[in-house]
Parts: sequence; C-alpha cells; structure tokens
Amino acid sequence: MVGSGPGFVAGTPKKVPVFLANKYCMQIVFSDSTSVELLLHPTVLANYFQKAYKHLQYVPVPFRKWDNPWYLTNLSYKDLVDKLALLAFKVGINVDVAQCLLSNQTYFNHIHTLYEKQYNGNPAWLDFHEHIHMCEKFHKADEKILHIDYREKAGPLYKPFEHDWLALGTTKLKAGDVFVEWQELGKKPYYYWHNKEPNDINRMCELAKPWINLTFAVKIALEDVDRLENIRVEEFNQWWSQYSDPWCNHYGINAYTVLDMFKAIVIGKVPEYQTVIDQLTNNHIPVKVTL
Repeated sequence: MVGSGPGFVAGTPKKVPVFLANKYCMQIVFSDSTSVELLLHPTVLANYFQKAYKHLQYVPVPFRKWDNPWYLTNLSYKDLVDKLALLAFKVGINVDVAQCLLSNQTYFNHIHTLYEKQYNGNPAWLDFHEHIHMCEKFHKADEKILHIDYREKAGPLYKPFEHDWLALGTTKLKAGDVFVEWQELGKKPYYYWHNKEPNDINRMCELAKPWINLTFAVKIALEDVDRLENIRVEEFNQWWSQYSDPWCNHYGINAYTVLDMFKAIVIGKVPEYQTVIDQLTNNHIPVKVTL
C-alpha cells in the first residue's frame, strides 16, 4: 500500500523517508562521520533556526578545543592560566600571571575591560575572553553543555531577540535538551554584581546587558542542569532593587528579574545525547549541522 509501512509517511503519493518529511529534523555530523538527529520543537524559534541553517549548514563549525565540555578535565588551574597568558600575548596583552593564579576577581575585571575596549573582530580576542571566563569559573561546578557556536560567521544572520520570548524560558534543563540562551558581549547583571564591578549605573548600562540577539548557536545539555543552583538570589535582589529601574529604562524593557537572567529557551531535543558524550570524550568534534 502506498504511504504505509515502517520508514514512510502515511497518506503520501510516493514513498518518502520520515526524516526527510520532517522539516524540524536536523543532524549534527562529527569528525568521524558519525551523526545524531537534532529534533526541533515546532515553534517560532524553530522556524528562525530553519531559515538560518539553510545558510549555516554549508559553513564548517569553527569548533575550538575549549568548546568541548571536557576540555578542562586534564588541566590544572595553572595550566589554564598559562593558556590564558599565551592567548593574551597573541592579541598584544601581557597578563599578570601571579594575579590570575590568586583568582583575583578585580584583576579579571581589569582584563575583561581590556578585551571590551580593544576587541576588533579578530577571533583570537574571543578565545582570550573565553579563557578569562574559564579561569573565573574553574573552581565551581562545571556544567556539561555542548556549544556549537558559529560566532562571527553567523553575525549577519543574528535576529533581534524579542523580550516576550522569555515567557518560553526555563532555568531547569534535561539531558538532551537543545536550547538557546543569553550570549552577549558583556555581563549579565547578576555577574556584574557577583564580580564586584563598580556600583555606577552608567558603567552598569555599558557593561551589563539583557538578552539582545538570537545568535543561532546550538547548545545541548548533556546532563540535567539547574541554572539557579548556587545563585545567591536574595543577596542579588537586595542590590538589584537599587538599579533595576534605571537599567531597564536604558534598555527599553519593563522588568528584568534574576529568573530572566538565567532562563534558557528549549527549542528541541537530541535523543541520542549519550552518543554526543561518547564522541566528545573520544575527541571527535562537530564539523557541521545540516537540515
């Protein structure tokens, strides 16, 4: 019977493989040619991703070694600081290794500022910046999340983020969830406070940013994640109550809570997430994402 049987879509005049008929099915291809399905939920965000990946599927994933969630597994903190110093040298900055080894947050704030003022689009700056964040978070619990980020290559496809989309967000992710989240060149207001940046509303409006862009980075939770774990909500809220109104007015939004700051929007699922873990732990990296 036409249109019946396993692997075919019922009611079609010819035999069509199910995975081709499902416009919300994408694939992640790894360096050893293994692939896994990425199933998008049928939402408005999925439609935007489909349009973006009509272009991005032809772009090799610019995957860095440190995009692997297991990158730090065999590195000591000193190893990481040495890598930061090397990446800083490549962009013309001499970091104070001693201050980094002390985990001096004021010094990290200083080199964040150097990045902010001198970033010129060169990917080497992004690698340097990412290693500052890794140093800051090294002694904290590490979330196992795969980032497939096209960075500056996807810039022309960025879409303004609509603040109402935060209603779709959650702070609790399940293993295999595909999601999008805040990813701006700056800091979330929570980390502005946590990192002891100046209590200056002008500086805050310059550095601390709401969710502005939908960047089409694919992120996959490889374990259950609670984004509010170890977040000092009450302490932050006491501080934030002094600054939230003028900051929100600056960005033209009605409100921005600590919950909003840590929300991710789940847009799909990778059912075979264990295969992704196996690939990454064996150093097989994502090379493309196809429709």
